[in-house]
Amino acid sequence: MRVLVTGGSGFIGTNYINFLEQEGKHEFINLDIKSPRNKAHQAFWRECDLLDRPRLEQIIKNFKPTHVVHLAAKTGLDEKELSDFSANIEGVENMVRILRETPSVERAIFTSTLLVCQMGYVPKDDTEYKPTTLYGQSKVCGEQIVRAAKDLPYAWTIVRPISVWGPYAEEPYRNFFQSVARNWYFHIGSGHYKRSMGYVENMVNQIHQLLLVPVEKMDHKVFYLGDSPPIDLYDFANEVQKKLGVTKIRRLSLWTVQCIAKCGDILKAMGWKKFPLTSFRLNNIRTEYVFDLSPILEVSGPLLYDYQTGIERTIQHMREVGEI
Repeated sequence: MRVLVTGGSGFIGTNYINFLEQEGKHEFINLDIKSPRNKAHQAFWRECDLLDRPRLEQIIKNFKPTHVVHLAAKTGLDEKELSDFSANIEGVENMVRILRETPSVERAIFTSTLLVCQMGYVPKDDTEYKPTTLYGQSKVCGEQIVRAAKDLPYAWTIVRPISVWGPYAEEPYRNFFQSVARNWYFHIGSGHYKRSMGYVENMVNQIHQLLLVPVEKMDHKVFYLGDSPPIDLYDFANEVQKKLGVTKIRRLSLWTVQCIAKCGDILKAMGWKKFPLTSFRLNNIRTEYVFDLSPILEVSGPLLYDYQTGIERTIQHMREVGEI
C-alpha cells in the first residue's frame, strides 16, 4: 500500500506513523501543516495546509496513494465562529474532490469525533447529530460532505475516536497523567464514572485494519474507535497512581470541586486559559458514556494492549520525553 496520512504530526497521527514505520510493509507520507512532534518522522513529512488546494493536489497526485487516512483537523473549544474550523469543512471538501480525481486511491478513512453529539449522548443511528460545540458542528459538516459525495471511485469510512489517551497525548490526558504524578489529582465525590475510552496504540491498529478488511466490511460505514470493556475513571486513576509509585489519590467533595471549577471559569473569562479545571471540564469528567464497540472489534480483532499495559507504556514515553 501507498498510505497518505494527513495530520500525521498530531497525537493519533504520530502513533499511526510509528505503527506504519514499525510494520515496514508500506510506503507512506505525512501531510501536515505542523512539523512532526517525533523528530524521527521528519523524512516522511510534507508541509501543507488543507486549505491550500493547489499544493494539496500536487502532493497527492505526485505521491499516488492507494490508501488515505485523513486525521488532520482543527480542534478547540474557545473559537467563536464556525468559520474558525474551515479546515474541518473546506479541508474535507478539498480532500474529497482531489481524491476523486486521483485514480490510484482505493480507500479513504475520514476522521470525525464523538462530539457530533453532546457528551454522554449515544445517537440512535449514524446520521443523528446533536452537537453542542462549534468543533462538533464542524465535524458534522465534514461527515455530511463525505456522505453527499456521490459515485466516488474509492471506498470510504468515517471513524469517531472515543476519549483517546496514550503516548504523545495532548489535553486533557497529558495533564491528567501529570497531575497524578505531581499529587495534584483528586477523586471527585465517589470518583466512580464509567466510560468508553481508547488507548491510542489500539486505536491506530483499528484504523489500519479498516484498510485491510474486505471492502464490503468498511465501505460507507461509520465506526466508533476505542477499547472494550468501558473503564471506571476511579480505577483508571488509581492504576496510574500505582504505576507511577506516588502518594495515594485524595478525595474532595463534589461541592468543593464545583467551587474550584467556578474559579476556573472566572480565570478563563479573564484570559487565563491554563487553569486545569472549569465547569465545562468538570461536567465532561462526570459524564458517563458507553458505546457499542463490537462493530470495530469484529473488524480489527482483539485489542493489542489492555489498559494497564497502556498506562505503563504511556508513563514510559512521558518519562523519556520529560513530560513527567
